[in-house]
Amino acid sequence: MVDFRSYILPTFLALLIHGLVLALLSTHWIDHSEPKRSMPRHIQAQMIDLNALAERQAEQERITQEKAKQAEAAKAKAQREREQAAAEKRRQELERKKAKAEAERKAKQEAERKRQQEIARKREAEQKKKAELAARKKAEAEARKRKAEEQARREAEKAKQEAAERARKEAERREQQAKAEQELQQALERERQARAKAEAAAAARQQSQAVIGDIRSYIQAVLQDSWRIPSTARNGMEAIVTIHLLPSGEVDQAYIAKSSGNAAFDNTAVQAVYRVQSFPRVADVDPILFERQLRKLQVKFKPEGLRW
Repeated sequence: MVDFRSYILPTFLALLIHGLVLALLSTHWIDHSEPKRSMPRHIQAQMIDLNALAERQAEQERITQEKAKQAEAAKAKAQREREQAAAEKRRQELERKKAKAEAERKAKQEAERKRQQEIARKREAEQKKKAELAARKKAEAEARKRKAEEQARREAEKAKQEAAERARKEAERREQQAKAEQELQQALERERQARAKAEAAAAARQQSQAVIGDIRSYIQAVLQDSWRIPSTARNGMEAIVTIHLLPSGEVDQAYIAKSSGNAAFDNTAVQAVYRVQSFPRVADVDPILFERQLRKLQVKFKPEGLRW
């Protein structure tokens, strides 16, 4: 951009010098212009001093030459000032061009520096990317290697576990087979023992039932002999008496479990039990059988006969 302020002062000085020169020249022209002569009506003679006239003309020429010199000097000065202004303008233009060239050079240097930085950054990024890629490939290779090793280890461990499992299952199968055979033998033995026990139990039950049946028949016969049927008894009456015995066969207690509806009939039934007082054959019964079957009895007293 051109700085016009640098041309104001030289231009102003040049205009001032030209003005002064024109003012001097105009003064000379006004002073030396021939006056307008009018034709006199009468001719008047006048004496002229040629020497004085020559001096005046010489003086006038000197003044004219001096003014011309001054004008020429002013013109030369104005020319020099114009040349100086032009030189200053050229110098400023040259400085501006130099500054512009320097700025362009610096801009180019900065652009080149940035370009080199960008190239270095891209190169560094590329190298970093290559390094990362190489590291990733290395890590992937190591991961694949570890995975393969882990897979091989797992397969070996699996094969080992499968072999151990097969051996364990075979051992379990053999053990189970032996156990099954043993259990079969034990089951057969238990079955044999159970049959024997069942047979013994059946025989014992039959014997017990025979014993209990015999004892009940014995108790029934004794009570039948001891009972004094009242005259108020009628067919259809029934009193149930609960009897508690001791292992010795003695009567512990007796009471009406179900009344016949006739108090006299009920009392004769209870008195028949207490009248007996003891059933000696009960003492010969096995204690366990006694506890299960004879400790507590219920006997029905009916006019038609005793019933269990």
